[in-house]
Amino acid sequence: MKPVELKDNVWWVANRSDSLLEVNIYLLCYPHAKGQANIIIDPGPGELLTVLQKVVQPIIGGLENIHGILINHQDPDVAPNAAFLQKLNPQCLVVASEDTWRLIHFLGLKASRFKAVETYRNNRAIMPGGNKLIFVPSPFCHFRGAMMYYDARSRILFSGDLFGGLSYTHDLYADERSWEGIKTFHQLYMPSRDALKLAVSRIRNLDPPPEMIAPQHGSIIRGELIRDFTDRMYNLDVGLDLLMAGEKEENYLGAINEILSELEKEDSSESIAGGIASLNRDQSFTNILTIEKNRVISFKVDPPIAVKTLLAHLREDGGAELESLVNLVALKTLIGRNIPIGDILPQAGDEQDLPDYFE
Repeated sequence: MKPVELKDNVWWVANRSDSLLEVNIYLLCYPHAKGQANIIIDPGPGELLTVLQKVVQPIIGGLENIHGILINHQDPDVAPNAAFLQKLNPQCLVVASEDTWRLIHFLGLKASRFKAVETYRNNRAIMPGGNKLIFVPSPFCHFRGAMMYYDARSRILFSGDLFGGLSYTHDLYADERSWEGIKTFHQLYMPSRDALKLAVSRIRNLDPPPEMIAPQHGSIIRGELIRDFTDRMYNLDVGLDLLMAGEKEENYLGAINEILSELEKEDSSESIAGGIASLNRDQSFTNILTIEKNRVISFKVDPPIAVKTLLAHLREDGGAELESLVNLVALKTLIGRNIPIGDILPQAGDEQDLPDYFE
């Protein structure tokens, strides 16, 4: 592979292997009066070391001329080559968060050539030649100590796994098609929407705003897609959010089908079938539930609304006797599954509705 110059003296120096999870590595060169400082970001796994040597050779002459390494977090696709680079240049400085260092030092890195981002004043470093490098923490995206790096001169944000994506296409620059791979990657590997919101808020606060977001996986985001993708990322359900939502729906599905099963035992099968059929007799709007053989298999709206609507139809079609039975069975089932009943079952009236004999 050949290096790609993203901006003046900022290079993409990785490889494209037609993998679903491509690895991106970046090289920043800072010319100054006495020479040039060469900084590599997230140097990648050992299997890419020889590729990396070939790609950087025409730019800086070889990996022994790397003077600094910036590491987002400690994963094996991100950090291992740092140890080899420090062997090639014993003076090479490693910069990462303290949380990341606690894990990457096991790679054999030298403590004397490590500097924690927390020790830099105002979360920024003045690089050779006067350019600013800004440290942007992105905790739990997806590691507690994850750290993004913003090169103020080029206005490129090196975001690590944040905004990384699966490579359904292998283009270096993202387009609208890239979002599906980004979304999938984050839903698999990011822990919560709240963590994403914090990180996105910090990106939005950068001044001047970034012109590129260069992640460690997938494609580089630039132009109008930066705002578009950050807006989508801010509201994306991931990780625990999806797990809790899935458990919630499964619990409601179990509850409504348990209710239907209990009602059938009370010889109410015909009334149940009628209630289900009445859900959408005129076909004027899409069904809110998917039902097969008198059992609910999925919801198309929020589960409490779907359950409440189905129970209402069962009451209406079954007469007073079934109405009382539906309420009783539903109450028992919902309480047994720790499902709030207030939004599903009709509630008793307040004090003004009490019979006269309580006056």
